[in-house]
Amino acid sequence: MSFRPFYLGDALLLQRLRNVSTPLQIERTLLQSNSPVRTALRSCFPWYRHSSFTYVLRQEENGLAREGLIQLRIRPHTHEADVTLLSPALDAHRGHPAIWQKLLTYSAQRIFRQNVCRLFSDLPDQPLLVNTFRQAGFAPLTQVTVWRLDSAPRAPSDAALRQQQPADAPELEKLYQRITPLPIQQLETGPAPNEPEEDRIPPILSNPHHVHMSGYVLDDDRGPGLAGCVQILWGKSGAWVRLWVDTNDPDTRNAHLLLDFALQRIAEAPLVRRAYIGVRAYQTGLNAPLSDYGFAPFTDRMLMVRNILQWQRRTLDQRMPALKTVRGAVPGSLAMPKFDGADAVRWTVGGNQTERRPAHRPYRPQPAATAAGAQFPGATRLPAPPQNTAPAGGPDTILNRSSHRTVQVNDPVFAGSLKTKN
Repeated sequence: MSFRPFYLGDALLLQRLRNVSTPLQIERTLLQSNSPVRTALRSCFPWYRHSSFTYVLRQEENGLAREGLIQLRIRPHTHEADVTLLSPALDAHRGHPAIWQKLLTYSAQRIFRQNVCRLFSDLPDQPLLVNTFRQAGFAPLTQVTVWRLDSAPRAPSDAALRQQQPADAPELEKLYQRITPLPIQQLETGPAPNEPEEDRIPPILSNPHHVHMSGYVLDDDRGPGLAGCVQILWGKSGAWVRLWVDTNDPDTRNAHLLLDFALQRIAEAPLVRRAYIGVRAYQTGLNAPLSDYGFAPFTDRMLMVRNILQWQRRTLDQRMPALKTVRGAVPGSLAMPKFDGADAVRWTVGGNQTERRPAHRPYRPQPAATAAGAQFPGATRLPAPPQNTAPAGGPDTILNRSSHRTVQVNDPVFAGSLKTKN
């Protein structure tokens, strides 16, 4: 099996698979006409900024999952990436879920080297596609319903909105935290596992697709802060509306003011007629206002995410238990033997000098009366063993017990040591 980055030699494979591919980023697909061939060719040249990666799967020995292609795009200034394209599609002639599972699994291992900790995907809300991503390690984040308006009305708007300024960033962040559930915030703005101290930019302050964006804010007339915000992402043939407003508020006046202003700007733009807006599962309060303006459901999407673990080496202050020192002598379990010089043997060092060295104490049997009577009263006394008598021939004569011959020893020191051992 061969899973590797895209090379120029894979141009024919890319040309064959581009017509049966499945684009996954709905916003980017509707706003920009990005070609997968151009994206793949740019990744082969080093002078282009490497924000998009293309990987190819080829295994000729497998008749079921033979070839496939996947494209990923890293989000700017973050440790996150999006799956933008998968090929071939599951409903194609040679499409199969096993191809997608292998592409998603191996691409997550490769994108790990780019310091990416989360991988997002925006795919159609279909059971086969969702289950395929589940088996590859993805988890559902939220459902999104895309609404479309074919022609924006030219009704005038009297909303008191103003242009979004950089100084509005703190209030916009507070607005995002107020209208977004906490689990979604933790995945979209929480700290990355490999950079816990890094501040991440919330989606309300980012332009993920690098297109022209117009932002307008609505001040809260009931107190300080912002009541809502509307952002328009401009494309070649349509516009995507991002509405940031409290949809759980029974009073929908702020939502109507923001929609009126956005549709008026879209109607005034040349060559832009269609308007799109994505409504998440926790924003169902926008369904009624959108229907009043003529929006209709266009498609259902599913946002999924996969966490990618990163290895980190850090110094931890881990304390180990230690014994407290106590001043004083502690008796040991073993006692060293003492040498009193009684068992020493004289050895010649040099000339007439001698040195006393310790030797093993020879075995000296006690008399039978003393040993048996003192230690074991009432025991039967055994006769004492016969004593060895020194043979004739002087003090330096040794009796050879095996042959009963006498050996003359001329060294007085050696003869003395033998007498001591006997």
